[in-house]
Amino acid sequence: MKPNSIRRRIKVSALTICTIIAFSLGLFSTASSRPFRLGRIPDKGKGFGCGTCHINPQGGGARNSFGSDYEEIAIKAGEQYTGDLGKTDSDGDGFHNDREFKSGTHPGDANSKP
Repeated sequence: MKPNSIRRRIKVSALTICTIIAFSLGLFSTASSRPFRLGRIPDKGKGFGCGTCHINPQGGGARNSFGSDYEEIAIKAGEQYTGDLGKTDSDGDGFHNDREFKSGTHPGDANSKP
């Protein structure tokens, strides 16, 4: 093989490896989010997805009032939606979280009421 051919193969191999690493990191960052928590809330995240707890409906970043209460109560209880969290009115709209979930309204948005 000619030296130029070998260099070209090395460059292609290096580019391929870098592409695979970049793609893998993209998958890892998604996988390292906390979607399992959606399975712990009463509606399993069907109503609002990651927006149940986060201001950004795509998840990540700042939490809304329900997300803050989830962090304070549920995470400390071993990642469990507890009766205390259910009885809490996270968004201050006059309806406790259990009622909001049963009604399909958002427990972290004071403008969303049963």
